[in-house]
Amino acid sequence: MLRYRRRAVVLLVVLTAVLLSLTVYAALRDTTPPQLYVEAPARLPVGASLALFASADEPVTLTLEYAGGTLQVVEQETTFDVPAAAGANVAHLVAVDGAGNETTYDALVIGVPALAPVLSVAKGAVSGDPLGIWVRGLPGAAADPLSSATVTDVSLTVAGESVPLRRLEAEDGTAEYRGAVATVMTVDPTTLDVDMSVVDEFGRVVTARRQVVLEPLPVTVEQLQIAPSVLAVVTPEGRDLEAQTIAAAWENARPDPLWTEPFVQPIEGVTSSGFGDARRYAQGGPVSFHYGLDLAAPQGTPIHATNDGVVVVAGPYPIKGGWTAIDHGDGVFSYYFHQSKILVAVGDVVKRGDVIGEVGTTGLSTGPHLHWEMRVRQAASNPLAWVGKTFP
Repeated sequence: MLRYRRRAVVLLVVLTAVLLSLTVYAALRDTTPPQLYVEAPARLPVGASLALFASADEPVTLTLEYAGGTLQVVEQETTFDVPAAAGANVAHLVAVDGAGNETTYDALVIGVPALAPVLSVAKGAVSGDPLGIWVRGLPGAAADPLSSATVTDVSLTVAGESVPLRRLEAEDGTAEYRGAVATVMTVDPTTLDVDMSVVDEFGRVVTARRQVVLEPLPVTVEQLQIAPSVLAVVTPEGRDLEAQTIAAAWENARPDPLWTEPFVQPIEGVTSSGFGDARRYAQGGPVSFHYGLDLAAPQGTPIHATNDGVVVVAGPYPIKGGWTAIDHGDGVFSYYFHQSKILVAVGDVVKRGDVIGEVGTTGLSTGPHLHWEMRVRQAASNPLAWVGKTFP
């Protein structure tokens, strides 16, 4: 019995050795590299998970080299969770099986940086001034569409009110968005919050805030001495007619800017009433702000268009007298009141400096002068703040 047991042990040892030999032999003879399946993103935002998925047909040692770093695991399948690096980087994956057979896979991954817009606001604003606002530093038309994030939304508010924006190509090849508002007319110190929000294709949001401190208007109230016969032109019917006329013009306002040169003053007159002056038209009556600039000049003085545009109002009106309005596009209108002669018609295209009429004293007026207004999306702004500038 003992002899049989010894034979069995010897046989078992021999079989084990044979199996080990066969295994080693098979391993040494295995020259087939592992099959590898990989899922890798081609483009994603910087900092997002690369989430590179790798699966082999057998257990392997997986080594990932990416953006200067190395990760290694022994698995049949795994997901490498590493943050995406900026720019174009190769994700180099190596799979090695037990026999030392190797399979490699390279994936080019583009990490797209976040947008870096800059919010700029004109400085030194006085209450009632036009305020120019810019969002600069965004990808321009020549930007690489793979490495630059696409802008999906740019929004701007001033004191909570939305500001329409226009996209422009800057000289440095970037894109910028600009907008303008007429600041509130007030005698109180006022701070305006200007808020920007820019969203890219990945849903990343960049926000910024600037604050604009407005210099208040003077509080001195001028009591106008106007004869009752002159005030008689102010009637509800006259107000309604003029309001309806300009409302129709604004409804059809041209969206694109029609001017390319700085604005000019329509006449070289003497300022008889400044923009924003507080005044009463009747003793004890309500205080109102002057929405324009009154320039006194002799009857018949030629009036020039402040800039290029299209005439949208031209005719005699009860209160404004001989009235011309020019649409300059992009939400900017100019008004000219109290003319003795109107030398243009609705629909005329005018150029900066063209003579459009003559100074008079028609409508609610006590002497020859031009009442000149500059409106930004219907809100009054200081006309002198436009002179010599292409944009406020």
